[in-house]
Amino acid sequence: MKKRLLILGFALMMMASATACGSQSSTDKDGGNAKTESTTASTDKKSQKFPEFKAKTVTGEDISSDVFKDNKLTVVNVWGSWCGPCVAEIPELQKLYENMKDKGVNVVGLAQDAGTDMDAVKDILEKNKVTYQNVVPEGAVTDFVMSIQAFPSTFLVDSEGNIVDKIQGGRDLESFTKAVEDALNKM
Repeated sequence: MKKRLLILGFALMMMASATACGSQSSTDKDGGNAKTESTTASTDKKSQKFPEFKAKTVTGEDISSDVFKDNKLTVVNVWGSWCGPCVAEIPELQKLYENMKDKGVNVVGLAQDAGTDMDAVKDILEKNKVTYQNVVPEGAVTDFVMSIQAFPSTFLVDSEGNIVDKIQGGRDLESFTKAVEDALNKM
């Protein structure tokens, strides 16, 4: 019964995310435009918390929600290897990480399908020379990922684990940088 529910949940998530992902285009290296929608979470005390977690990265390292405490802001990008806009923005996130890591900003990827297609996830990360951590979802993080309606989804999380901004759809470096700087200025 539990296996059936898991399969049903996964199938529903894939249908919803494929529809959302398929309806968005991404900025390509030739200067194409990304059609995306951004929503800003409230920064008051009622803002949503990112779920506490303990997990492994794609490379086998331990990681937990304590990663947020080490930085002013953490950019959490939820992506899937099957999602074109997700894969297209990975090099942009790598540049963001390189540009901002010394300014108290971290980037963490959450590879939605790492539990089922680890080879594809690792291949994409290697091809893009990704050095920021990518998490294999489990526990509360899996539930959180299953609640997401569009991929890629990016969450800006403060040092206390509060989600201060949510970005749906693919972005380029300039858009990510602006969102991060805006969030830092509001803190």
